[in-house]
Amino acid sequence: MTEFKRAALFSLGLLAMASSMSAQASGGSIGVILPESWPSKAQAEEIRNGMQLALKTWPSQPVPTLIVKDSGCDPKKAEAATKALIEARVDVVLGNWCEIGGGAELLKNAGIGFVSSNAERVKGLEGSQLQLGRVELYAGEKLAAKLRSETGLRVSARTSCWMDFEPSISDKYDAVLCPVLAIDKARWDQVAATYSAGFLKPFTVSVARGYAAMEVALSYVRRLRGGAKSGAALKDTQSISTLFGPLPAPDGATPAEAMQLVFAAKLPKLAPKQAAAVDEIVKSKGCGGKAAGAHSGPWAEQPFVVRGTGAAADCAAPIVTAQR
Repeated sequence: MTEFKRAALFSLGLLAMASSMSAQASGGSIGVILPESWPSKAQAEEIRNGMQLALKTWPSQPVPTLIVKDSGCDPKKAEAATKALIEARVDVVLGNWCEIGGGAELLKNAGIGFVSSNAERVKGLEGSQLQLGRVELYAGEKLAAKLRSETGLRVSARTSCWMDFEPSISDKYDAVLCPVLAIDKARWDQVAATYSAGFLKPFTVSVARGYAAMEVALSYVRRLRGGAKSGAALKDTQSISTLFGPLPAPDGATPAEAMQLVFAAKLPKLAPKQAAAVDEIVKSKGCGGKAAGAHSGPWAEQPFVVRGTGAAADCAAPIVTAQR
């Protein structure tokens, strides 16, 4: 063998070794479809910070690379972002922060895991995605329609609180129905302290949502690294807990305190029948339904609590989280 051939083979061997070492060193990648341009750049930044905290404190190595695409809360843009992430061969995608759908079927067909952070969850998706949402799809709208019909109040289940979990009422409505996050108090306090020390910023709901979603994604990635296929990894990851507690069961019922009805400070004058309906709602669902045992009326089994009324209420302030 000539010296030239020996040198060439040696070089090829080095290249192969370098390629192998590079592959071993690669932590893979995690795709994120985030509403960065709309509706709130500040909240998007906080979500991203929460994800970064989870990555920085993950004990495994190497840490996956984050690839972020903007959806602007637009399902069509989210679908385009999904296609780009599939082409990038990411290991898992985090999305549905405000829009829902937006490429989930494409990811399923590509065999890529998906973590949905929407407040609502879709039944029948076990084995194709992991969902942090506790409210069954359309349950809020159906309940709001019933509330409007029986109270005569302008009740909406489609305000910004379904994107950021922060209840606010405009002059257009007499009450809003919003999702509620359930938290693991001990985990929340621990993560909040770490975040405040590292980022020198207050720990917010948006930060927590980013952190929780990344917790799920990293648990899924760890199983992939252990040799599990996507479907098996998704199934195993379903059993984990985040700082929001255990992941909701894919086909479970909407929990009793998954939503909150927040009244405006001043309600319109109502007919006697409608006023009686409002009174019954407050009695059976007020303050987390503490009076539900004594007032087991038609609203007692509905998955919401009352926070804030036009009258002096024991629990006048809206809640953002419900502690476990």
